[in-house]
Amino acid sequence: MKTQRHQRTRDKGRGFTLIEVMVALAVVAMALPALLTLVMTQLDGTVAIREKTQAFWVAENELTRIRMQQRYIDSMKLPETDKGTVVVGGMQWYWEMTREETSMENFYRIDVLVYAGGPVNPGSSGSSPSSTARRNLANKEPMARLSGFLSD
Repeated sequence: MKTQRHQRTRDKGRGFTLIEVMVALAVVAMALPALLTLVMTQLDGTVAIREKTQAFWVAENELTRIRMQQRYIDSMKLPETDKGTVVVGGMQWYWEMTREETSMENFYRIDVLVYAGGPVNPGSSGSSPSSTARRNLANKEPMARLSGFLSD
């Protein structure tokens, strides 16, 4: 008889009570949305950094293209302005180039501005622009601005 009573009291001590389970669920319910928000913010920040890097690549490529044309095409004169589009990383990029005279004769400052356009195939599962790219596009602010100096 003594062993049965001892066995029953030991069984009652096992497991969690309903209140303990509900408190644990409440803690998880409060922490999970904060964790998801943090993860989404980190992902958007990573995408924005990738887009900034790609925008600077576009600007560097355009400045290099102008330098190469100038070096290998004898009749090449620096245009006052130029613009175009290019696809890099599955996104459309718009670039604008302006030439500005400096105090030195035949020496010019070249500014290249790059704007994010959006995914090449919007319906595809490719990456969509980050919130930074969407905000810059809406405000007509460049994602990248690069300046270089060239002689004519």
